[in-house]
Amino acid sequence: MIEGLPKRIHCLGAGGAGMLPLAIYLSEAGHSVTAEDDSLELDARGLLESAGVEIASFVETEDLGLVFSSAISEENPVRRSVEEKGGVCLRRGECLAVIAKEKKLVAVVGSHGKTTTCAMLIDLLDTLDVDFGYLLGAQFVGKSPSRFSANEWLIAEIDESDGTIEGFSPEVSVVLNIDHDHHARYPYPEDYFEAFRRLVGRTSQVAIVPEPLKETLKKGSDSEVCGLGEGGDVSLQWSSEGAGWSKLSLDGSSVSGDLTINRSGEMNVQDAAFALLTVKCMGVESSGLERVEFDSVKRRQRCWYNSPKVQVFEDYAHHPEEIRAVLQALPKKEGWQTVVVFQAHRYTRTREMKDELAESLAECEELILLDVYAASESPVEGGTGQDLYAECRKRNKRVCFVSSVIDPLGTLHARSLQGPVRIVFLGAGVGDRLARRLSERLGSEDSRWGVFDSAVAEVAGFTTEIRADEPMARKTTMRVGGVAERYFEPESLQQLVVALKACAKAGIEVRPLGRGSNLVVPDEGVSGLVLRLSHPYWSRFEKLGEGKARLGAGMRIKALCGQAAKEGLEGFEFLEGIPGSLGGVLRMNAGAMGGWVFDVVESIRYVTLEGEVLEAQKDDLDFGYRYCRELEDAIAIDAVFVSKKADGSSESIRRTIDTYQSRRKESQPREPSAGCIFKNPEGDSAGRLIEELGLKGAVVGGAEISKVHGNFIINRGGARSEDVIELVRFARKVARERKGVDLHPEVLLFGANWEEALR
Repeated sequence: MIEGLPKRIHCLGAGGAGMLPLAIYLSEAGHSVTAEDDSLELDARGLLESAGVEIASFVETEDLGLVFSSAISEENPVRRSVEEKGGVCLRRGECLAVIAKEKKLVAVVGSHGKTTTCAMLIDLLDTLDVDFGYLLGAQFVGKSPSRFSANEWLIAEIDESDGTIEGFSPEVSVVLNIDHDHHARYPYPEDYFEAFRRLVGRTSQVAIVPEPLKETLKKGSDSEVCGLGEGGDVSLQWSSEGAGWSKLSLDGSSVSGDLTINRSGEMNVQDAAFALLTVKCMGVESSGLERVEFDSVKRRQRCWYNSPKVQVFEDYAHHPEEIRAVLQALPKKEGWQTVVVFQAHRYTRTREMKDELAESLAECEELILLDVYAASESPVEGGTGQDLYAECRKRNKRVCFVSSVIDPLGTLHARSLQGPVRIVFLGAGVGDRLARRLSERLGSEDSRWGVFDSAVAEVAGFTTEIRADEPMARKTTMRVGGVAERYFEPESLQQLVVALKACAKAGIEVRPLGRGSNLVVPDEGVSGLVLRLSHPYWSRFEKLGEGKARLGAGMRIKALCGQAAKEGLEGFEFLEGIPGSLGGVLRMNAGAMGGWVFDVVESIRYVTLEGEVLEAQKDDLDFGYRYCRELEDAIAIDAVFVSKKADGSSESIRRTIDTYQSRRKESQPREPSAGCIFKNPEGDSAGRLIEELGLKGAVVGGAEISKVHGNFIINRGGARSEDVIELVRFARKVARERKGVDLHPEVLLFGANWEEALR
């Protein structure tokens, strides 16, 4: 148990963002905890009960203490009763301060970004296998919002809104920003700023702050203060690494490091930089940390529904700076409209920040304003939803106001049917509930894809796209074929696994697609979900030492050979010229110039079509000429390659590659094709046999058996897949009749099978 707190504790308002983690933490620490909330959500109830918290009304006893959220008013009968009788009665922040006295506290504070930064810090420390406790001010999608640990470190976000920030003396303070807020408690900006300056003064080890605030926050303090930002103790550089990913670099006299993260946008990168710098200031060894996939946090850029026509997002952003950051992070989507639904937080905040709120929402294509989320306040003149509406109308005519007596769900659902549209809920209050209800309704209306669209949404970001009726011809080297019913390029392993599990649950066919170099897409297109690992996430080249490298399945073979040459890794040159990605090459055990890909593979990781991630050593795999059994109904994720020589000459390797390139150019056609059409008959060459039969130059529609190489069918322009199939049928018939040889297609008939097509 925690010293200074009673054995038995009742948590009032336990469904709140801050109270829920606290109730779970207290229970895990050994206290007997009961909890109640007037509007306890089902998922919150489940989290509490799974942590041993009893959902029950307050029953007063002498040894029972009360902890309550800041939303509980002074007039609440339970609170009044305990206070009048002199019982233990603590606000959430006061209880957290008692917990923190026993710990080395890392306090994450600021006007906005606290939850995101705290969650990132938790994920970083978990990735590094550090033992610590934490209390997040929101719910993770994939793990508990808090964790008790006997370890000395405690990570927590500290709220300044109710003044309880004054009870903390952290080991490390992380001050993200200071933008005047909570005007009822801090009437003037200097009052608000001083609360943070005093916290920095009480920090025992180091305070990490934005560089522009460093000197003012440090004034009169003996604490070490580290400025992050341009011209500071530690500088930050960052760049986009493709849809949904960014790379950040920290550089300072005693701190440096790079990290690639599954987040985009300047504010997300800055939050991640604060988290990474905090890890280093805690003295945690992180030199091997290069890439991290942060867990999703509810009410933080959360996607609730993601279909080709409707996307539903929700974010707790209710400060003008937060609103701007979220709207700026939304990528432009051609042909899509964006509808923003905003609910302001507290009447006093709305009155004082009305102009700033209206300005931050001014550029919305469509804006729907809900009535103010009151929390524990009564309405004040100038701070109502109607007042904010009047201010917004001065800047944006595409705005409407929906009173709290009206359920906006019907209006939002009707708007979703006019898609493609993104509906983005911002602010405090009921936004998450409306987003959930709207998404549930949309999902229930699509019996085939609703489960999938809802499941993928849980791991989706602003850049995650699902497309319908996607043209496939330009995604293949043959340049023929129809459309895919659904098409998805997952941005991470998590997204891939979730998509596969959702398809398995819904009975939807999955069609893995590589670079499209060894397949023919039927003219009628393909049903189900086409998955393609073309995001940069899947193209990693990671040196492991001793001549080994882990290579992502989405890496193009040409890029693989070029990177190997650059690193001096010898032995992969024979792969040069295979026009595909590593995943497809592994699936087919492709080869060239007398070598096969499994000649240089040590192990592979793959995921089954049911979403199970597996790893296998080469000796445990069943592979041979043009096949790998394990990958016939699975998708390769990556593979460990072993070089014949780890310190070869880049120039020498490049010369070998150039030689192989020249041979291919001389012996293979340059027109669009799918590579070799037929497998070689045992002891013979399909190309030689077709040439001997005089079939080179045969034409059906826009397709032709190449005059350069008999085992290639080329697209002369305007070919259809049926033209290609007819030429395959023709060549097989002639070979069987004249030579008694059965030619078997090597290329795949995507979403169909050759046996039926060749009847």
